[in-house]
Amino acid sequence: MRAYADSSFLVKLVSREEGSEAAQAEYRRLDLPPLYFLPLHALEVENAIHQRAFFQRRSLPSRRREAVSRERMETSARLQWMINRGAFCETSGDWNQAVTSARALAARHTERLGTRTYDLLHVAFALELKAEKFLTTDQRQSTLAKAEGLSVIALKD
Repeated sequence: MRAYADSSFLVKLVSREEGSEAAQAEYRRLDLPPLYFLPLHALEVENAIHQRAFFQRRSLPSRRREAVSRERMETSARLQWMINRGAFCETSGDWNQAVTSARALAARHTERLGTRTYDLLHVAFALELKAEKFLTTDQRQSTLAKAEGLSVIALKD
């Protein structure tokens, strides 16, 4: 099965945050298909890990901040483990085609759905890569993907 997970879903797979167990259970239910992993995913997932640490450090007392670094390192290690074992299949995709497709998606849907640029890019790449399943925790992205005929598995964020 060709499966495309957006960054919100991938973050849930590698982290220990609310919704992670549901994402992991859904991924197992699908028989652990390899998931496309673009440079876009790498940027968004890695940044989400760092951003989570940033916000935790700002809200936790100083005696608990060491745990933030440990959690960040563990999450980064799980991400690398998923890449190394082939669960996340690194691919580049055709960025020019994806941007062209995303612009067309924007013209068709953004005024009605309020989609963001990253929503458009993820759906454009999923279409380009001929994904059979689209996994997300983002409602707008789910609606956009369904409008474009993708088979969507949407979990609540």
